[in-house]
Amino acid sequence: MTLPDTHGHDFYTPFYLLATLTNVALLLWEGWRRGFPLRPWLTLVAASSLALILGSKLITHPVGEWNALLCSDAPADSARSILGGSLAAVLSVLALRRWLGLPWAVLDALALPLCAALVVQCVGCVLTGCCFGLPTTGAWGLTYAAGTHPWAMQVQAGLLPATAAHSLPVAPTQVLAMLLCAAVAGVLLATRHKRWPVGAWLLLQTGLLLLGRFAQAFWRDPASEPVAGNVFIWLGTRWLGLQLWLLPLGLLAMGVWVWRVGRVDSPALSQPHDAPLVPASRYLLVMVGMLGLTAGLSATALTPPETVAVKGLLLAVLALEAGHLLAAGSTRVVGESTSWSLNFLSSVTLPRLLPVSLAAAVFVLTSQGPAPADSTVAGRLTLSLDAQQSSYTDIVGTSGCGTSTDVTEYEHRARVAGGEARYDLAHAGPGPTVSVGVGAWAGKDELAITQVNRYVPTGLGQLPSTSFPLYAISPFAEVNFAKPHRFGGGLRLGLNMGKLGYRLPTYYDTTLTTLRVGPQFAWWLGWREKVYWQSDLGLGSNCLGHYLARAGIGSGLGRRTGRFVLAGIAMPVGIGTSIGNNQTELPGPMGFVSAQVPLPHTAISFEPSLLSDFKSNYQVNLRVNWQVGGR
Repeated sequence: MTLPDTHGHDFYTPFYLLATLTNVALLLWEGWRRGFPLRPWLTLVAASSLALILGSKLITHPVGEWNALLCSDAPADSARSILGGSLAAVLSVLALRRWLGLPWAVLDALALPLCAALVVQCVGCVLTGCCFGLPTTGAWGLTYAAGTHPWAMQVQAGLLPATAAHSLPVAPTQVLAMLLCAAVAGVLLATRHKRWPVGAWLLLQTGLLLLGRFAQAFWRDPASEPVAGNVFIWLGTRWLGLQLWLLPLGLLAMGVWVWRVGRVDSPALSQPHDAPLVPASRYLLVMVGMLGLTAGLSATALTPPETVAVKGLLLAVLALEAGHLLAAGSTRVVGESTSWSLNFLSSVTLPRLLPVSLAAAVFVLTSQGPAPADSTVAGRLTLSLDAQQSSYTDIVGTSGCGTSTDVTEYEHRARVAGGEARYDLAHAGPGPTVSVGVGAWAGKDELAITQVNRYVPTGLGQLPSTSFPLYAISPFAEVNFAKPHRFGGGLRLGLNMGKLGYRLPTYYDTTLTTLRVGPQFAWWLGWREKVYWQSDLGLGSNCLGHYLARAGIGSGLGRRTGRFVLAGIAMPVGIGTSIGNNQTELPGPMGFVSAQVPLPHTAISFEPSLLSDFKSNYQVNLRVNWQVGGR
């Protein structure tokens, strides 16, 4: 069999992205298993992931070339080595651990995820042909197609004619590396219940990987080794310069591991410790530092998968901080006449608001790459982050032959934050544009419940305020038929699942019905650049709090995508409106206006939305969209 069997297909990039996601996912799992607090741990995972990506590139070049590698617009260099990446990741953890209030046990949490990620990455290396071995006559040899790295190096060395259809068989060093990483992962899993001192698992992983890599280098082709790949003969054996580093460092790591494990009086087992509380601003300062670092990088310093991984992690940190900020600010007793937003800004959460705003601004300003001007791009990923605050009042009273005299007022004040990921599958050309995505939001709905008699001015009493969680997972699919300056339309269908809202209280009772599943629906029709009609139900975060339906007229202001203005009528929708003789009166129609405003020369756009009846019912939403990649 000749690899790759599909000529010209990029096997490396998807496995590289999958390996990065595997590492991040397992790091988060390790943090949860070991009891690390989520916010500092997620921040540390983001920082160490960026360090791993940059370190794997920098180690393949002399120090004098680092500035040109990261800051110039020269074509991207694909050379990487996990040796530099893992070293940089560990150094970043050592530098930030204490600052973020995390215990020494975080070092051991790095060991297993990296091994699992390397197993995934090695699959991409096998299919691509990088990291290849020396020519071999053994049955275990792998043959690569013309145009691959092994073929090109053998042609350059004069081992093959330029017309050869495939390379000579080479030793499967990528398979050896995959088996090594899998074996080390197995050892770590088998010893995970040992009561070893802090750092023992990381030392064991490091020693085994270094010694295994030392042995593998005897079959490695020097042309495929980006770090110290020079060859020399010693004791009648061929050696690579890298082996002179791998052997002593591997033996040192194993020696320290034996010493650490063998100490009977070794303190501090690798179990969760009580970590000191640190200000939330520290997490955000780390994130701002990372964003400042990425802002200084050239457009070619990070590949699209690396950009997705890094910015996705930073977006997750920012979303977590925004959600925590909203939760911390929800100290007001709902039902009081004071505005929540005024009370929020004057509360103790104001010191937290500055670093969150700073982090959000830096995220926007350091996102690189302008968005396409007027097209929907195939292969483009759009990440969105939004926060929403709303206030609505429901009224419940009796119905029947007589007039209702006693009513119960339910004042809902909902705050939610979350985001959405959308992937465009096809060009908006002769055929439709198809997109898929998923959204996730979380927050709370606080209720002030008041019972009123129309003939008793003082009312019947104020019930205690109640708070309920809100959250939703919302997958969707969308199809658009839009041609330049032509009449077209679009349709979006999806499902909202979770705890979407609380409705239909029984008369004189605080019991609420929880809405757990609801449809997501939207359609538009018209000339997108000029004028179009749009109707939607439960779209985005509008599925939380009050299930919102909207209908309005919009314009793309001369463009099909990237910007719009939309205004019309909106109203909450009750899924059923009565129980027995009771009838629920939802808020009436309200006016709304929303827009999408692109930030010039970036892939960022803002999407504010305001809805109000100019009385007590309103909704305010702000979304930030970031477009990644596309072809």
